[in-house]
Amino acid sequence: MLLLGRTQMLPQFSIPDSVAFLMESGFDGVEISPFDKKFCPREEFFAPDFASKMREAMEKAGVRGYAVSAHMDFSFSEENFALVRRTLEIAHALGANYLVASPAHRYKGEDPFVRWAKNIRASRQMCAVAESLGMRLALEFEPEFLIRNTDMLLTSFAEINSPALGINADIGHMFLCDPDPMLALAQSASYILHAHVENMARGVHNHLVPWQGDMDLSAYLAKLREIGFDGMMGLDLYAYEYAEVCAESARFIKALL
Repeated sequence: MLLLGRTQMLPQFSIPDSVAFLMESGFDGVEISPFDKKFCPREEFFAPDFASKMREAMEKAGVRGYAVSAHMDFSFSEENFALVRRTLEIAHALGANYLVASPAHRYKGEDPFVRWAKNIRASRQMCAVAESLGMRLALEFEPEFLIRNTDMLLTSFAEINSPALGINADIGHMFLCDPDPMLALAQSASYILHAHVENMARGVHNHLVPWQGDMDLSAYLAKLREIGFDGMMGLDLYAYEYAEVCAESARFIKALL
């Protein structure tokens, strides 16, 4: 498995400049995002020369693997859909095989069945774009989202019915939301394209550095290997100054690997 640092968490750098910092911090590669830490689009990602600048930065820094992620509810509006679609196209220009993305949020006052139908429809449309590019979508669930456990995610996959569908296995979310996370990993093994790693305290959705929390990270990483996953996983931390904790986090996780 390759461990990736996330550019989204480093607003103090340009996206290409964050590559060198993350590689010097001990990562194998980078997870590239069009957003800043507050999920606002970064104009530089959508510049015409972005793909060439990133390829140059990654080659210079010795990147061994990379992925692109766009955590935005693309079923919410045409504007959101267009932004994620453009991110998918830029990911293709970079040479990525998939885009890490998120299904629908829940919204107060909106009928959950209507929201579900909107999510299925938008996901089919985004999958069609991915298929046309020869790419896939690595979708993840979150505790507060419309789709909030592995069973619901796989149920949505059955309705969407696209070969482009895959999973971003956020093991912290599985720890919080799945009754048996290890079984959930096994059941979803054929779909897993990417992973996110962090620790979590039981019952609290807060991404913690790997040496804190209640998860046995060794067991989760061993299970990923057991089910045949040997891909890329991003260090997923929001509650910290990423630049201050990412190097120690990378060392800790690599020791477990």
